[in-house]
Amino acid sequence: MRDELRRDAEAIALPADAAVRQPPRHLDPPSTLRVIPEFLRQAWHEARVRRLRHIQFRSRENDKAREAYAAMDPWEFEGINARQAWANWRTIARNLDGRLPRRPLRALDLCCGTGQSTAVIAHHLPPGSEVLGLEYSPRLVGVARSRSYPTASGELLHVRFRAQSVLQPFRDEEGAPVGDGSVDLVNSCGAVGCHFDPEATLALAIEVSRVVRPFGLATIDSGRSGTRPAEVQAIFEGQGFDAIHRARSCFLDPYLQICFRKRAV
Repeated sequence: MRDELRRDAEAIALPADAAVRQPPRHLDPPSTLRVIPEFLRQAWHEARVRRLRHIQFRSRENDKAREAYAAMDPWEFEGINARQAWANWRTIARNLDGRLPRRPLRALDLCCGTGQSTAVIAHHLPPGSEVLGLEYSPRLVGVARSRSYPTASGELLHVRFRAQSVLQPFRDEEGAPVGDGSVDLVNSCGAVGCHFDPEATLALAIEVSRVVRPFGLATIDSGRSGTRPAEVQAIFEGQGFDAIHRARSCFLDPYLQICFRKRAV
């Protein structure tokens, strides 16, 4: 059993060539040259949300941050998430490249917002996979449910969403608990590194460890304004994971996403 799990974990899901690493044209992800206009777009939306809407979302306290995001309209959220949406195509791709099995997988996307990170996850999963997105704001979840989520080959995946805090036990769309050791991949982008203190990150890591199968992956963001990289690594290693890779969208990106693999029981 253990040998089978190890072989599964080490199998390559997709050929590691340029044609596969680049998202298909129909997804139209932002190009490298889009980082400057996306950064400016985010800055404008942040100023607007703060000054006109009086929403202060840059908080390390998770409860304050999630209430601030819940007060936003979906288009406002996507505006302040512009740089992150651009970065997701690079950090997730670099962390998952060559590290997923070739079979249908179950993935969990934490703090998924309007589904922008979920689309990146779906692109990199094998056909037949399933994704569950968790997001606190019901309005953002509503937008996420309206999107389609194709793989790199164009096949639409089975994607479901639930409105809940990720600091609560993970549940599926119907409210049933996500099973122990039932998930192959857990992803977090722009959340832990921005809005989680170490105590909240520990609570999250305990639940992530519960649902991830042996040799499964967790790609978790880190940053100075939330939980720092060294803290994230120490917390997840304490919950049975090993850090196997790290990725930034570019050398100037202050946020680092760490790829962890769950140890065998």
